[in-house]
Amino acid sequence: MPTSIEHLWVPDVWLAAMREKLATRPSLFNSPVVSANPKAAELANGPGETAVIPFWKDITDQDDEVQKEDTAPAVDNVITAGVMKAVACNRVTKNSSTALAAAVSGGEPVGEMIAQMATRRLKQRQKTLLAMLRGAFGSGAGAPNNTDGCLNALKVDKFSEAGATPAPDQLMSVDLFITSKALMGELMDDLFPGALLIHPNVVAGLEKADVIAFKEASLGPFTIRTYRGIPFFVSESLVRAGGTSGYVYDTYLLGPGILAYGEKPQIAGNVVNVAALQFEQDKAKNNEVIYDRTRFVLHLNGLRWKGTIQEESPENSDLQTAGNWELVYQTPNRVGGICIRTNG
Repeated sequence: MPTSIEHLWVPDVWLAAMREKLATRPSLFNSPVVSANPKAAELANGPGETAVIPFWKDITDQDDEVQKEDTAPAVDNVITAGVMKAVACNRVTKNSSTALAAAVSGGEPVGEMIAQMATRRLKQRQKTLLAMLRGAFGSGAGAPNNTDGCLNALKVDKFSEAGATPAPDQLMSVDLFITSKALMGELMDDLFPGALLIHPNVVAGLEKADVIAFKEASLGPFTIRTYRGIPFFVSESLVRAGGTSGYVYDTYLLGPGILAYGEKPQIAGNVVNVAALQFEQDKAKNNEVIYDRTRFVLHLNGLRWKGTIQEESPENSDLQTAGNWELVYQTPNRVGGICIRTNG
């Protein structure tokens, strides 16, 4: 009988291989932008759909008073706490392979499925991350030239809905990049060493204008390219058709640790769990099926989820809805992100 997944399926080995692939694949999800958070992990591992993440409010902007003899200070400044509200996401993907296909191709189905499943999961996490960013900035496909989004103050719109022949100031440039970065004010340096999430076409335009600004840098176990010292990651999802013509691109400049992450560890074998990697045989069809079930929390720091969950957990379309998020940090720039929308 030909070798197939049935003979090579070892759950613990698959889990170990998946974790290794996920950790070493260069992606925005593995960049300094996403950081492990104990509270997010606690929510992912526990019951319920939402949980609060406490934080201390910033008091560094409070003014000094002049000391006066025999006089108590007039203002009693105390540090107070706030709470963010995060939401858990439950996801599942089903992949299958046939024993006959493995025999005819002469390939190694297990290794290929591990590689592709790890890459697929990173891509799907990035879609969820992007949906959350678009919700916070009000920059989704259904949000042309609007002021929605609790981080709207850090959104720079330089596009036209008729962008087939855009003007120079409607394209990404080094000047626009620097001007947009300045919206962070005194916290501008907090964007380093973060990440730039950008469409390949926008990268191409920047390279033509200033190729010397692109370098290579080491980031953990892999080497990536940087633009003006900031690691960048490309995504073809960062574009929509213009209302009349052309295209509108959204670009995100993100500081380190802007997104908190926690995940429920996957269980292997014949178990019933929201986080499990499982194998099933369909002997009648001679097929093998892999179920990749995950439960995780991905939360944009400084925000509170206020939406209504229609199903067991929010879909990406829910996360992309601007009205489902509100700012709980004192100012938007404390969150640590910029959105720039252009025609290229």
